[in-house]
Amino acid sequence: MTATDDTRGTGGAAAREMPLIHRIFRHEFRLLRQLVTDASPSDTIQVGAIADHLAFMLDGLHIHHTTEDDHVWPLVQERAGIDAPMATRMEQQHRAIDTAVTRMRGAARAWSSAPTAAAAATLASRLDEFLEVVENHLDEEERDVVPLIDRHLTKSEWEEVGKRGFEKFTPSQRWIALGQMLEVATPDEAAMMFNTLPLPARILWPLVGRRAYRHYMKPIRGNG
Repeated sequence: MTATDDTRGTGGAAAREMPLIHRIFRHEFRLLRQLVTDASPSDTIQVGAIADHLAFMLDGLHIHHTTEDDHVWPLVQERAGIDAPMATRMEQQHRAIDTAVTRMRGAARAWSSAPTAAAAATLASRLDEFLEVVENHLDEEERDVVPLIDRHLTKSEWEEVGKRGFEKFTPSQRWIALGQMLEVATPDEAAMMFNTLPLPARILWPLVGRRAYRHYMKPIRGNG
């Protein structure tokens, strides 16, 4: 899609929505770091649930980043003039994150197969490395690049980005993603994001989605 100068601008949607999406990753990966350390090696159910959730979160981060790579950065590179290299920098950071993810997936497989104290310590160390790389990236993106998105994409282009990302999750995974968003959102943010969801998701969340999310999280966190 080609946007002329007078149709560009998201109305600040990226500045409202991107930090909330990033907050999910910050919250969940920090919590996973603690859960890995605290999990009892004898509790194979929780260990397996934590490992599966870590894999889900890494897949979700990959979805988030590939959606940006495919549908956001090319438009910023095309339209942002002297600021265009910032989009290239984000793509480069995504590749550095992929390297950290590969190391962490290996440590997670080893821990879930044999959840010894040493394996947990190795995975926790990999999570620390990963968190440093990811959080630096998210900080820079929010500070320097989100304003470019709001300036150079149109409202419809930004809405399409959200739609494409959400569609990459399976129907059951969408309840998990939605539940995580609601967990970290303020009431105003939750209302804002609900308005961007397809109507069936908004209707079914209180009927089936909330319960599915709690059922999924219980073995991970060991509570309701």
